[in-house]
Amino acid sequence: MEHEILTSQDEIEGIEREWEILRKCCDASIYASHAWALEWLDKFGSHTQPNVVVLKENGRTCAIAPFIITEQKTAGIKIKKLSMIGNGTGTTELYDLSILWCGEAEKIADALAEIIDQLDWNVIQIHDIREDDVSTLLYEKISSLWDTDEIVKIPCPYVELDSISDALDNASSRTRRMIRKTLQSLEEDSRIRYRRVDIPEEVKEAAEFYALHHISRWEDKGGSIFSNEDIASFLKDITTYAANEGYGEVFEVWIDGTLASQMICFEDGDVMRAYRVGMQPRFSQLSPGNLVSYYAMSEALKSGFTRFDFGAGSEEYKYRLGSKDRFLMRIQSKRGSMKTMSKLSSLPGVKYVLNKSGVKENALKAIND
Repeated sequence: MEHEILTSQDEIEGIEREWEILRKCCDASIYASHAWALEWLDKFGSHTQPNVVVLKENGRTCAIAPFIITEQKTAGIKIKKLSMIGNGTGTTELYDLSILWCGEAEKIADALAEIIDQLDWNVIQIHDIREDDVSTLLYEKISSLWDTDEIVKIPCPYVELDSISDALDNASSRTRRMIRKTLQSLEEDSRIRYRRVDIPEEVKEAAEFYALHHISRWEDKGGSIFSNEDIASFLKDITTYAANEGYGEVFEVWIDGTLASQMICFEDGDVMRAYRVGMQPRFSQLSPGNLVSYYAMSEALKSGFTRFDFGAGSEEYKYRLGSKDRFLMRIQSKRGSMKTMSKLSSLPGVKYVLNKSGVKENALKAIND
């Protein structure tokens, strides 16, 4: 197999056709799309270096691995982290990412392992990647070559819509009763209003409001990620882009004339994906997060979607609404100086010194940020 490594955004822009053909071939999510990769790089590319691997066989592109390498230095230790576009720089972490491929999984995984060996890294952190033939085989090859952690599986709850007639059919009986009782009371008193926002300019405004509200809500609780202008801008721009392309929308529940909760969603084939959900604490007794989830699920059901994806994470409300799990993979490995440090830190005397100095703590923090 031949390969090339793309290290600039201009080069990556030029492979949209091949990227999207492969994404459709392996049924990868919208978060692994060419448009989302470019938008992410536009906002966060200054913090990292693209190393997008393009594999070809007999002149035909058979795989694209959208890798990045992020370099950090802490306590005199240089960390070069190999991860994926969309995840790994401690900014906006996307999920359900993929190596895009179409062909013989074993040959593709073998070729990628050889190329990864040649790249300049000492830590691998490939997080929230879809489990498929290539990612599973690549993990096995990485494990055989370097000091690799046991695979971590990340729950990604979803509700099957094609087997139900009401969005609450699979919800717990208590959640079903509470939501229906709350809605009945609010609707009888004309206190509730629903809004499905899909006009691009209004979607942009809704996303901006979501970010501002998130900042306000988390100001006294450690701060909001949306205080970072790039993260807030990414949310606004990607939702506006998706709305312009006809697959981005925001579901809203208004109570007593006030916006009580929002859910930003993206249509992805026959899947409706919940990307962000937020609510006003003043309405917490009415569980507005549950209300907007039910509203979004009901609209997805009516529109013919077969699955409602709640995104990565095992928050309890997802399961109360009837979700079951599928799993994403987390691959973590190390070599060179990081492998040496890991071994040293397990020795009693060195472990004491490292813990006392804070070097190990700072290094681990840098790796995980």
